[in-house]
Amino acid sequence: MPRRGRTRRSLALLAGTALIGAGCNVPGSGNSSAVPTIAVPRAQDPPVRGLPPVRFPQDEGPHDVLSEWWYYTGHLYAPAKDFPRASGAEPQALRLPDEGGDDGPNADEREFGFEFVIFRGVRGDRPPGYASHFALTDVDGGGFAYDQRVEIALSETALPATSTVALADSDPRPPASAITLANMPALSFAPTDRPGGIVSRGPAGGGFDLSLGGWRMRGVDGRDRLWAAGPGYRIDLELSGQQPPALHDGDPPGKPGLIDFGPAGYSYYYSRTRMAITGELGFGSATSKVRGTGWMDHQWGDFLVLGGGGWDWFSAHLADGRDLTISTVRDDTGKVVLSYGTIVLGDGTAVHVGPDAFSVKGTDTWKSGRTGFTYPTSWRVVVPAHGIDHEWTALVRDQELVTTASTGVTYWEGTVRLRDTSTSRYAGRGYVELTGFSK
Repeated sequence: MPRRGRTRRSLALLAGTALIGAGCNVPGSGNSSAVPTIAVPRAQDPPVRGLPPVRFPQDEGPHDVLSEWWYYTGHLYAPAKDFPRASGAEPQALRLPDEGGDDGPNADEREFGFEFVIFRGVRGDRPPGYASHFALTDVDGGGFAYDQRVEIALSETALPATSTVALADSDPRPPASAITLANMPALSFAPTDRPGGIVSRGPAGGGFDLSLGGWRMRGVDGRDRLWAAGPGYRIDLELSGQQPPALHDGDPPGKPGLIDFGPAGYSYYYSRTRMAITGELGFGSATSKVRGTGWMDHQWGDFLVLGGGGWDWFSAHLADGRDLTISTVRDDTGKVVLSYGTIVLGDGTAVHVGPDAFSVKGTDTWKSGRTGFTYPTSWRVVVPAHGIDHEWTALVRDQELVTTASTGVTYWEGTVRLRDTSTSRYAGRGYVELTGFSK
């Protein structure tokens, strides 16, 4: 059987109550070559094809599996008057002439990017372990900050299943089901709503409501809420899915939303690729209303970490209304062992993109002054069958996270702008994640 990797979000697995990083060659982390080699017999391949399909909203909440995560990235735009730049300072990211509108900043707006993720893992009969990362990029100011949390879920419980979904007054859509989000106010909540460290499952019918160290995310049926606060910044955001969830396929493709890793296990994987964002951003001593566009990944399954050489993950909201994600996973020698992608058309149809249908090539690099690692910060991404030939460029070069206090992984994840290679016109906004560059 050909060797399979794993999808890009495997930043860490939880062994007992501690998070073990995947390829965490960070300064001071020790020499991994001292670990003895253990011969492990090949396990029987799991019956992946016999697993049930993804169900909504039942599968939005936590599962009893080895690894799981809820992962948000997004682009936020605030009135520039609310966050004025220093006198005489110019925006760090010069804008293209046709940039702006729903999928880019207008001339009178200041731009930010964010990443917010909660990981969950279980090993044996130990309590679930959780970790979280929260990062904010100040595009116009050229700044980047991040924070992290880790907890043991000793008090993980199910929520009541008798109430109805709380919707914002401005949301005209009726509830899709009678699933509760814990009777929280529809328009605001504070980190004190639940003691830090308590992580709750969603109700029996589906949905999720997760709290970790005062940070919180909850959602059902593509209507989500995020609250988190880092050093000098915070978010309080509502997100509304604009497309059906996209079910991803691996290589070779099989059942949509289910990726087969052969003897390494399996993973369910879907994304809400385009989510409209409203809410508040706190930055420094000021707070402002914001608008924006987000992306949400949810992945879970019984799988082990492979792809010791790292992985690259790309996601983008294209200016023409389509959404694109592609992933490549490498082994210890740098050889690509898994690659695949998905393009979501304007009508919401998700189309699998196989490994021979796209190419990615780095065109510029940046070297971290903290770790000494060098990352690509500009790429040419080509998907010929879909008329895509774009240059992706980091809007801030330094978007590196050193998460030794939680997942043990040093990685780069940041907001990027897309430009059409042939016309030089604005082509969209995206996020890129890079791991394994310590090697």
